[in-house]
Amino acid sequence: MKNVRLKLAISVGLLTFAMIPNNTSALEYIDKYTCLPIYYDVNETANTNNKIAYITIDDGPSKYTKDILQILKKHDAHATFFMIDMNMKVNKDAVIEIVESGNSAGFHSVSHDVNKLYENYDSAKREFDKNKETFYEITGRTSNIIRLPYGSKPYTPVKSYENLVDAGYKLWDWNIDTQDWKNDSNKIIEIVKEQVKNKKEVVILMHEKKQTVQALDEVLTYLNEEGYEILPINEKQIPKNFWNINTK
Repeated sequence: MKNVRLKLAISVGLLTFAMIPNNTSALEYIDKYTCLPIYYDVNETANTNNKIAYITIDDGPSKYTKDILQILKKHDAHATFFMIDMNMKVNKDAVIEIVESGNSAGFHSVSHDVNKLYENYDSAKREFDKNKETFYEITGRTSNIIRLPYGSKPYTPVKSYENLVDAGYKLWDWNIDTQDWKNDSNKIIEIVKEQVKNKKEVVILMHEKKQTVQALDEVLTYLNEEGYEILPINEKQIPKNFWNINTK
């Protein structure tokens, strides 16, 4: 069905080709100027022959955000930042810099507490709605990309998950956990090098920690050497999460 939709979008674009400016692709024109949605999966955001790495960074913004952004820029790479509500409020400049430098913004709750997130089936959605409101107040932009604290399983009730999906949120987990909250930089690097083996697409979980900053340059260097294209998450992608069983 996804390929049928994409082919349909391309066909409509060809029918209106004469109206499209020279510097705009058919798909871009359809996406911007028509009501026909374009569907992408992970591989449709880049060359399908490439290996793809998504660096995802939780719990910010923080005093480490600027350093992380500088390292990403050095490698011409972009990441996805899953941000906590209060951290956005106290680090507004960092939030703005994240989005203006071409990275993706996602949300990581208000409380970061499973007891509060799942107090009832609507609690998690309300927290992410609050994230979205805070983000809009700071940037004038919006996002539906989210990550639940501690992952979407095993804590998340089915109804809570369904409410988030029904609200349009795109829930992402990971397939490489650096455990950087407890590991030093050398161990973080070792985990990445070991676990990317035989994976065409990797979603790497990291946090805004000193040891993460210390490891990031070498991690990005290694990924580049291994042929990975390092991209931010696109909201139009099919989310990779433990419910979709597509994080392998």
